[in-house]
Amino acid sequence: MNNMNNRLTQPTQEVPEELEIQTSTLRLVAKCWGKPEGLPVLALHGWLDNAATFDHLAPFLPEFRLVSLDLPGHGFSDHRPSGTSYHFTDMVVDVLEVAEVLKWDHFSLLGHSMGAGIASYLAGTIPEKIKYLMLIEGLGSIVQAPEEMPENLREATNQWLRRSDKKLPLYPNMETAIKVRHNTGSIAVSSVRTLVARGLRIVDGGFTWRSDPSLKIRSRHYLIKEQACAFLQKISAPVLLIEAKNGKKDQWNELMQELIPHVKNLQHRIITGDHHLHLDNPESVADVIHEFLNDFSENS
Repeated sequence: MNNMNNRLTQPTQEVPEELEIQTSTLRLVAKCWGKPEGLPVLALHGWLDNAATFDHLAPFLPEFRLVSLDLPGHGFSDHRPSGTSYHFTDMVVDVLEVAEVLKWDHFSLLGHSMGAGIASYLAGTIPEKIKYLMLIEGLGSIVQAPEEMPENLREATNQWLRRSDKKLPLYPNMETAIKVRHNTGSIAVSSVRTLVARGLRIVDGGFTWRSDPSLKIRSRHYLIKEQACAFLQKISAPVLLIEAKNGKKDQWNELMQELIPHVKNLQHRIITGDHHLHLDNPESVADVIHEFLNDFSENS
């Protein structure tokens, strides 16, 4: 890697490319930064976000060929066909298909939140293909005790049967949508604007979200903790887990702390910021990523 020891005080001014990727079942769209010969990295966003989540970070990582996906049902990518649902493990297969289409035999993964969970399971599924695993505010996925599964399926089924009752929100203008999104969590307005600009579509009377409403339906099946740990224990790539100092302190965060010991060769860094720190504080996140890559490039 070139110039990793020199902190980038100014981001590159590269205009990202838009790339369409046809898998066996879906047309997926991605934003791409960097030269084709750069370190190949697939980047995966969080739940109900989109490929623009890495807009602020990518310019600080010019050594990457960074392909940031709109995951199925998000951004400009296809929704799954009517009558089908969104299973977490299906996303793992979708990402692997993208790597196959790109003809990447070996590549790295960068994920935020849900995207970090997808990346960690993919890295445990095909460990021989993954060079580096970089996770921001996420590791593994929600897990469930066996005795909780019947009630979960009951609720998921009820939500599925009532899905036609739900109406998409309608906003008279983009600024209203930005305000609504900003009120849902700790994230800078500039970061919200980045996500919303890609996440909205024009309809009669104003704007609504591009994302598939079915994404909000409870999953019918979660892994048990032992299954989640089995995936994480299979990861062989060096792993960087970046946690926000002011990130979500909830049941999900507690689970992440329990899963950390099951990952070998992991660097855990806590830096200033909230859950979307890669958007709000991209330079600090990039510095940590460069330090991580330097550690392993010097030892290889």
